[in-house]
Amino acid sequence: MTNWVNDDGLTVQFGAQRTADRGATSAAMSRMVVDITATDLPGFTTDSNNDGTNDSFDGGDPYIPAGSYITNAYLVVTTAFAGGTSINFGLNELDGTVIDADGLDAGVATAAMAANRAVAMDGALVGGTVTVGADDAYVKADATGAFTAGAAKLVIEYITV
Repeated sequence: MTNWVNDDGLTVQFGAQRTADRGATSAAMSRMVVDITATDLPGFTTDSNNDGTNDSFDGGDPYIPAGSYITNAYLVVTTAFAGGTSINFGLNELDGTVIDADGLDAGVATAAMAANRAVAMDGALVGGTVTVGADDAYVKADATGAFTAGAAKLVIEYITV
């Protein structure tokens, strides 16, 4: 079959349409939403060497696929954070290897995490020129100081290729 142009100047296509015919790819925008609680920040979930300390992630944990490009990341605060000084938000590989410990954002101050506020993250892995790398990326947050309260949603938008 073939394509033709009708009397209105519109192209009429016949047969199966493939994205390759239009120069498009299968890349898709995705979103990960992580519930954040100040007293239980996202981090390692598995003790890979059985020493009693979690030091890696489980294959069933949510992750950003290898090679993905993070376009945006936001922390939307629902309950004000209190007690600590700041939080670094980063990414690690499944085995716990650090991709970038503050690649989503470095030192988000307690004052910036007030109720009904949002933090537009600006770490090196957000909206820049690099992808998450060759391995799947798992979210890990590390606090400075001891937080006693706070809750938020971490929203990460990314493109998988």
